[in-house]
Amino acid sequence: MTGRETAAIVVAAGKGERFGKGDKVLLPLAGQPVLAHVLDAIELAESVQTVVIVAGSTCQSEIKAMIQSGRWPKARDVVIGGGRRQDSVAAGLHRLPATADLILIHDGARPLVTPDLIDRCAAAAGPDAVIAATPVTDTLKRVSSDGRILETVPREALWAAQTPQVYPPDRLATAMHHPAFRDQTYTDEAALFEALGWPVKVIPGDPNNMKITWPGDLLRAEALLAQIKSEAARVDRHL
Repeated sequence: MTGRETAAIVVAAGKGERFGKGDKVLLPLAGQPVLAHVLDAIELAESVQTVVIVAGSTCQSEIKAMIQSGRWPKARDVVIGGGRRQDSVAAGLHRLPATADLILIHDGARPLVTPDLIDRCAAAAGPDAVIAATPVTDTLKRVSSDGRILETVPREALWAAQTPQVYPPDRLATAMHHPAFRDQTYTDEAALFEALGWPVKVIPGDPNNMKITWPGDLLRAEALLAQIKSEAARVDRHL
């Protein structure tokens, strides 16, 4: 454990426009909703004491019913998200205990997150924010609107951002409500910190920590889960 109080916001208010269906966090994955896998991992993480889930208006009642089952004691509330990610995070932040030393944010559509990654992110956070990320390994091309390659982008020093991301609560609140960002949209909170010149550290994430974005991602996640369970069973047999 980090010895500090860490409260988590699970952002599950996305519209699922690229996926083609709404409420992708409630779609079945290995026999349970995508969101359930996220809550299972947070429940097992030693660093997190409290969880608030930010939901879309169309799935709030279903998610409330999930947590009322008592399966996830750390989950204390479900709130409605806003039009932008930072609005949704702000809604969750208002419902977390003021005593929290750290705020951990995780996407509800990243069901393969592990308790270990959650704890590592929380342990690495301090005055500076911390995000999980993985080095980019593919060759990157900048492409025009008509599909022509404009240039090859050097991949050295490029990392693909993931969640969890962990922030000091006072700075997080300031960043989200800064007047300069009132009419701007950011895809993660690290971008807000960067715009203010506040440092954000990166720690190695997990290649399996994928986000469910396209319909085929569910099949990929199913395959990864089956592989992870198979490897765990094999290790258990040899202990």
